[in-house]
Amino acid sequence: MNKKATVMIIFITLIYLVNNLAHPVTPELVSSIGHGSLLLGALFATMSFANFVMSPFWGRISDRIGRKPCIIIGCLGYGLAQLGFGFSINPWIIIIFRLISGSFVASSYVSSMAYLIDVSEPKARTQVMALYTALTGFSSTIGYLIGGVIGNQDYHQAFMFQSIMSILTGVLILIFLKESNKEVKVRVRSNFWKDILQYRDSLVPLLLLITMITSFFSTGFNNGFNSYMKFILDLSPKFIGIIMAVTGLIGLIMNIVIFPIIKRKYNDYNVLIISIIFISLSLSLAMYFESKNMIFTILILVIFFAFHALYKPILQSIISKYGHAHGEIMGLNNGFMALGNVGGSFYAGAVFALSTGFTFYSLAFILVIALILLFLKRKQFAQYGW
Repeated sequence: MNKKATVMIIFITLIYLVNNLAHPVTPELVSSIGHGSLLLGALFATMSFANFVMSPFWGRISDRIGRKPCIIIGCLGYGLAQLGFGFSINPWIIIIFRLISGSFVASSYVSSMAYLIDVSEPKARTQVMALYTALTGFSSTIGYLIGGVIGNQDYHQAFMFQSIMSILTGVLILIFLKESNKEVKVRVRSNFWKDILQYRDSLVPLLLLITMITSFFSTGFNNGFNSYMKFILDLSPKFIGIIMAVTGLIGLIMNIVIFPIIKRKYNDYNVLIISIIFISLSLSLAMYFESKNMIFTILILVIFFAFHALYKPILQSIISKYGHAHGEIMGLNNGFMALGNVGGSFYAGAVFALSTGFTFYSLAFILVIALILLFLKRKQFAQYGW
């Protein structure tokens, strides 16, 4: 991996850590103003909706003006918006700040991904994406842990620390990150649907649909899991942070140690299939044994979190190889991911209030839809060498 890719991975790892500092205390904020899982889901959905709307825009902008300026704008804007979010007590004001946060976080995420694709060779891209996913996933959970510790007594402190660190990250990127210098030609005028239609004869529309479904599942699970820890187990932000750090460590080990072994034996398509099978099956089994055998449930959840960390880099790597312009294709990818996040957030927030068990069983079933779509198109994947 070259120097530019290494520096970018270090910075995007820091961005993910900082962006997750407030997650363990957000349930505390929601609870303090007299609301529950429904508002918690709505807040994440609101941010994801803004992410969906703005991702294609930032993707095209980064293709025109460069990745570095867009990443910096994302860090600065997100830091300021989160400060307003953490110190608001009116639900509607909070939602407005979440919209602003989602708009800016789209810039840093899309532009960072496009930067990595710019500076990595196609043959090495899957490994780069796996490392990216492993480190960002682990740093996200470390962010959970740090934010939980800092905000354990007063959740406002976690939001203040997050704001300062996000702005500082933007300044460090300004000083130390070099532009990817990837020259691309993009249309002066474009829109979301035209960007999709140009790929209509490829597997991109299917891959974007699968991205949306898997994101729906992943966000639904994360919100449901957070609600379970807060509203069922009544865990403190600190303890929630510790649990999430452990899950991140599992994902890190899976992507860095186990993934290269699996990759030598199976192609990207088969690894994606295997991952989705294990994720849906292990989640269903964990829910079935949850009240029967806690030790067995924990062991099954280890398997779940391991494979949950594996599918994303494979999917992103496959999609990235179809793009005419890296910012554009990553904008579409991030947009559909955000669209799935919107649905998953609202779904988990609403259904969890009715039935904990049904929330997780139904999410596992929804993930099976992606598996069926992949099976139906297996011949097309074979034609592309996947």
